[in-house]
Amino acid sequence: MEKQYWENPSVFKINKEDGHAIAMPYDDVESALSGEESKYKQSLNGKWKFYWQRGLRNQPTGFERMGFNDSDWDEINVPSVWQTEGYSVPYYYASTFPRAISRNKLRIPHINHRMQEIGIYRRKFALDKSFAGREIFLHFGAAKAAIEVYVNGNFVGYGQGSMTPHEFNVTKYLRYDEENVVAAKVYRYSDGTYLEDQDMWWLCGIYREVYLFAESPVSIRDFYFRTKFDNFYNNATALLDIEIKNYWAFNGNASIEAKLISPNGSEIVLGSSKISLEANSADIRFVADIEEPEKWSAETPNLYKLVMILKLDEKTVAVKTYDVGFKQVEIKGEKIYFNGMPLMVRGVNRHDFDADHGWAVPKERYTQDLDIMKQNNINAIRTSHYPDDPYFYDMCNKYGFYVMDECEVETHGVRRKGVPGSNPVWTAAVVDRMQRMVLRDRNNPCIFMWSLGNEAGDGDNFAKMKEAALKLDDTRQFHYEGDFDLTKSDVISRMYPTEDIMEKLGKKEPITISLYDNIANQLAADSKPIKAEMYEGKPILLCEYAHSMENSLGNFQEYMDDFERYDNMCGGFIWDFVDQTIHRVNENGQDEWLYGDDFAKQEPRNIINIPNTTAIAGSNTYFCANGLIGADRQPHPQITEVKKVYAEIKTELFDIQKGTYKVKNKFLFTDISNYVCKWAVSANGDEISSGELGVIECAPLSETFITIPYNYTTLPFDKEVVLTISFHTKKSVLGLPYDYEIAWDQFVLNALPQPEEPESRGVLHYTVKGNTVEINGDAFFVCIEKGRITNYSIAGRERLKAPLEPYYFRALTDNDIDFLNFTPFLIPFHPFYKWKRASKKAKAIKTVVTNGDDNSIEVHIAWKTPGLKNSVSTYRIYPDRRIYVYHSAVPKANMIKFGARMVLDGSMEYVDWYGRGPVPTYCDRKTGAKIGKYSSTVTDLEYRYMRPQESSNRADVHYFTIQDENGNGFKISSYYNDPFNFSAYHYTTEKLDKAKHVHEIPYDNSITTVNIDHLLCGVGGDLPGQAFVREPYLMKKGVKQSYSFTIEPLKTGE
Repeated sequence: MEKQYWENPSVFKINKEDGHAIAMPYDDVESALSGEESKYKQSLNGKWKFYWQRGLRNQPTGFERMGFNDSDWDEINVPSVWQTEGYSVPYYYASTFPRAISRNKLRIPHINHRMQEIGIYRRKFALDKSFAGREIFLHFGAAKAAIEVYVNGNFVGYGQGSMTPHEFNVTKYLRYDEENVVAAKVYRYSDGTYLEDQDMWWLCGIYREVYLFAESPVSIRDFYFRTKFDNFYNNATALLDIEIKNYWAFNGNASIEAKLISPNGSEIVLGSSKISLEANSADIRFVADIEEPEKWSAETPNLYKLVMILKLDEKTVAVKTYDVGFKQVEIKGEKIYFNGMPLMVRGVNRHDFDADHGWAVPKERYTQDLDIMKQNNINAIRTSHYPDDPYFYDMCNKYGFYVMDECEVETHGVRRKGVPGSNPVWTAAVVDRMQRMVLRDRNNPCIFMWSLGNEAGDGDNFAKMKEAALKLDDTRQFHYEGDFDLTKSDVISRMYPTEDIMEKLGKKEPITISLYDNIANQLAADSKPIKAEMYEGKPILLCEYAHSMENSLGNFQEYMDDFERYDNMCGGFIWDFVDQTIHRVNENGQDEWLYGDDFAKQEPRNIINIPNTTAIAGSNTYFCANGLIGADRQPHPQITEVKKVYAEIKTELFDIQKGTYKVKNKFLFTDISNYVCKWAVSANGDEISSGELGVIECAPLSETFITIPYNYTTLPFDKEVVLTISFHTKKSVLGLPYDYEIAWDQFVLNALPQPEEPESRGVLHYTVKGNTVEINGDAFFVCIEKGRITNYSIAGRERLKAPLEPYYFRALTDNDIDFLNFTPFLIPFHPFYKWKRASKKAKAIKTVVTNGDDNSIEVHIAWKTPGLKNSVSTYRIYPDRRIYVYHSAVPKANMIKFGARMVLDGSMEYVDWYGRGPVPTYCDRKTGAKIGKYSSTVTDLEYRYMRPQESSNRADVHYFTIQDENGNGFKISSYYNDPFNFSAYHYTTEKLDKAKHVHEIPYDNSITTVNIDHLLCGVGGDLPGQAFVREPYLMKKGVKQSYSFTIEPLKTGE
């Protein structure tokens, strides 16, 4: 069979226009500044006729012709991806390719023709009459993976490169007096697919806007604006290059002028020039010195409106505008400097993804995402792993974000096979992708660094990409994590460094590669050896860290501690911002949030299928859920950790008795006087005093002292007293409403003292029969069988639906599952399931009953429990109906939980607690949760990730109550200096662990499961899909675990 365009790496464009800044032409300055759409832009978004098939045989012929009968074709929305419109199947692979793509080094590039998919689009349109006498272009914002374009039966061109525009000059094909037809043939796969192996869903279609635009015969085709400051960063030089295109070979005189409109509305002339139209194009440069311009930064996103006016024989023929900013990025020593200040990247990676529309992201989703980022102190975004829609950059310019713009080059599954490496077969294609990104985006002030791609191996082609990009923009530095010899990347980029690697990076120590690293490098990672001398002049920037795979992001504060401890560290980008989950509604009206496994069996297969070592299950399962927020944009609990750790105002204790505190301003360009400082003192969660301080003057990167007007000597001594100091916005700005809290810190002024035991009056009676103890008191009854409290009756009403008993298991988190995430069929054999069996098989081998103090009865249990030694429990029952519970043991293997569980009636729905909240917290993820008093329903207490797992724990809790609507229930209190963890939900832990999707969680409104835990293992997050919990947050074998708490009934019902 003849080789197709889409199988030939040397053919990635035919008749395709070069990249350029996207700016529409206007007739005059007034209309250009009006904010209205240009009349020279005609949208082709909407319904298109559509035909789809898999395989190359029996394709429709003549579809490009005007008279072709498409009446029996379907309609599809443009922009959209096929897979959200009812066509084809989405596949999720994180580090390899679908089966249609050969990974055999000797066959690359090869696409299985039987598995190739084709989508043919047709649309009729009448051309706007204002387009007459102009040069007309057809613009496809993005299409994957290759596109052929036809107009009125004529072949117009072909393009690859899925995340930058495909643009064609269609002037000669169009008709003004009759209907026109545009047809596009989109291929799901092409040779370019080998360069697009990103960790994301495999989707396709035409998914960014499609439109026609009409340039004047002599037009402003492209421009390039940049700035450079003096040594004091006060005054600046602005440079503007303009490309004039003379499409119709006019002879005559033209002139071009350019100006800036400042944020306050004043005008600054950049220059003017006369042009002799003797050639097809002309290049003009303006240079202007600007005194004290208002600088652009993420904190102060001051934008100037660039206005360019082209005249022909004194008549204005084109006006274009663009938002630009004054900024300068440099590397000095081992720091990144932005406008002369050392930049700390508080960043996230972000996929351009929507749960309902895939890559056809609605505009409101961008502003929703940027709002969430601003409100959680995120200041930087890496466009992982491709350029985003232009609207994204426009919004980042306005909101204020530092953007690392990443080229669409990732060859994860074949990057050790000469793709692209130093292979000349791929050179032109990867250079073209880099050039198109830079040409489209270089005028955006938000972009502070270019990235050559992601996880595509190393080789000379990356040096050539950088060389080509530098010719187009020499004002920014370059990033590439796969640069092993550090000759292409201006920073040392690292992925997922563990605690020991962070220390070596910070101390500039040599890093060697272990056998494990070498194996991992073949599969996924790019862990690079670093020699000591390679650190010189190279800042450390983590392109991916703190892997937020569902219930994750443990020890996040430790990363920021390292960033601030070592001078060569500049921060990093969390992986990642939003879950990539596909949303569908099933026949029962239930929302379904789906991942790789849900579609794996629908992928076409070869007769003989060799398992892929990185996707043995036929997909990369639930690795698509790594976000700080869900695909529905619901913030995950861990984003509160990000907000706290990324906050740029920090308060520290200086003198507790005098109320003196040190305030550190970590902003680069903002004085703290721009914020309001509030304070509040609470006792056991109840506010006893509060106030607002006057204006606090504190310059960027400096410190000051404040005094909080409390009287330390009069604070309650019998309660935990907590001071909260917070900072709030004085005015609303994009993303941040008025009076929004951007930073806070808490200080315990008085720790909770040991309380006096309440006097317990009354008489208890008990009987013992083997391992069964029955205790009777005044209108209450307790039965302990085989070491478990099986009956707790008040006024004749049994309160337990299942025993209060020791419990050691939690529904495994993604990180708990660890390496078995890569082999899902082996998960049932995970070692942690021993603790589920231990909970069930724990056997009371000895029961001793004694009379205790305060008229109590003490029941002592000795346990024989698999995996534990020295396991004992004590129950102390008081006449006033309280029960004291104690349990201790020494684990023989690492644990994930040590606590107790009971099941109450489902009517127990209302919860109050004093401790960390309101979001779920864990021992290694609680920095972002305030100590306070909180209320919730059991239903709302639960948090649900895409894949059901342990997710609803609250840490550092002194007490909680759980009651029905009539106030009947229990209060559970910790020992005063040993707060516990708790959670509650309307299902059992075992059934939660078995559920694969949130719509499969077996809710049972007749029960309320309550967990009271001494400790849960940390959630971890240093490495992708691996536990790797840091030392302080492990529950290690051989280390004694113990807890005690008191449970007492509320409202007896008598």
